[in-house]
Amino acid sequence: MSDRWDPRPRGRGPSRSAAPPPAASRPPSGPSGSGRGGSRWSTGSWGRGEGRGRGGGSSRPTRPRQTGTFAVGPGYPWPLVAVGAVVVTGLLAWLLLHRAGLLGLMWPVGYLVVCMLGVAMVRAEAVAVPALAPPVVAFLGLVIAAIITGNAASSTLFLLGVFAPLAELFWWMLVATLACALVGFVRFRQVRPGWSPMGALRGSGAG
Repeated sequence: MSDRWDPRPRGRGPSRSAAPPPAASRPPSGPSGSGRGGSRWSTGSWGRGEGRGRGGGSSRPTRPRQTGTFAVGPGYPWPLVAVGAVVVTGLLAWLLLHRAGLLGLMWPVGYLVVCMLGVAMVRAEAVAVPALAPPVVAFLGLVIAAIITGNAASSTLFLLGVFAPLAELFWWMLVATLACALVGFVRFRQVRPGWSPMGALRGSGAG
């Protein structure tokens, strides 16, 4: 048997009895391996899981609250705040204007609180309008109250229903205007620290 002739030339290629290469030297394949295909598959599924874990799909971004002194809420546009202040003042005048005692006192106090909240809820860059608007808010609120009560049918009743309470509210309007102007000035200085009324007047005069 040892003298059997082999047709293959010696030294070229492996013999029939050569063992296959070990399994450790074979390149991995498939999604479960540790090679390039497996890592790409696992990385993609983990990234999608991370996106859901951070919860970006179901949660909506919220507006940050205002920072600084006398700031309330995220900062609303001044037209929205002004209209809201007029409507609430009109409803307070309609409900509490002709009340006696403590309920009658709640009308001017509520008007003052509404004006102060308007200055605190508006954006600091646009605080000038609600800071100087308490007299206008009182007048328009009394107009709304006169229309609701039916005094608009007669011009005399309408004028009396608006200007008589407005004259009684004079000192409250003065206090509300001064307080709102002070709070508005403080809020505006927080966003523009170097600003002052005298500096603005000098700048306009020099221009």
